[in-house]
Amino acid sequence: MRIKFTAAMALIAGAALLTASPVHAQGQTKELSDKSVATLMEYAWQILPDQMRLPDRTIKVDKKNQKKETLVPVETARDVIKAGYTSAQAQLCDMMEAQTANYDALMRYERAKKKWTDQQLLYITTLHRMTIHMAAGKLRVVEKGKDEVLVVLEAIEASQSGCTDDKRKEITDRIVAYVKAAPVIEKAATPATPPAAPQPTPASAKDGKK
Repeated sequence: MRIKFTAAMALIAGAALLTASPVHAQGQTKELSDKSVATLMEYAWQILPDQMRLPDRTIKVDKKNQKKETLVPVETARDVIKAGYTSAQAQLCDMMEAQTANYDALMRYERAKKKWTDQQLLYITTLHRMTIHMAAGKLRVVEKGKDEVLVVLEAIEASQSGCTDDKRKEITDRIVAYVKAAPVIEKAATPATPPAAPQPTPASAKDGKK
């Protein structure tokens, strides 16, 4: 799929996130259009690391030749984006334990499917992290030329503005329900929290080129 990066598409994707209901694969996954999901997926691909070191192995991603094999289906990406939006709300309200619990539940959902490679699980983690920055307004897409862009993740600072008791309770209730519904599986070697990255984290790519 060829995607033309423009500021307008970024705004469309961001607006879709604000109206999305973060429910995991329960028949309510059409709030985000396929176009918005594809845009966010492409942003995540640009910031996906070439490798991730784990205690027992290193996950390597061949970004020149294995994009198709690394990406996940749009339906899965839509669920990951919704979970990322909830995580963003928790982080903005300085509810880091809740954010971690939400991410852990997401990964339990996906690992329980037993069909993703290490590279795809790393992509899911990256898409989740990228969505947090997008929803928090801390993702910038800088056009470097006709077909070249720079995707930048900026640091997110928690703010008490808008984080009322009712808002915190709504976030907590949503995450608690999500966590309770997640399957219980054995702990996997994939990181239990999103991989840390220097801030800002830039990445660039040619439109439609590998």
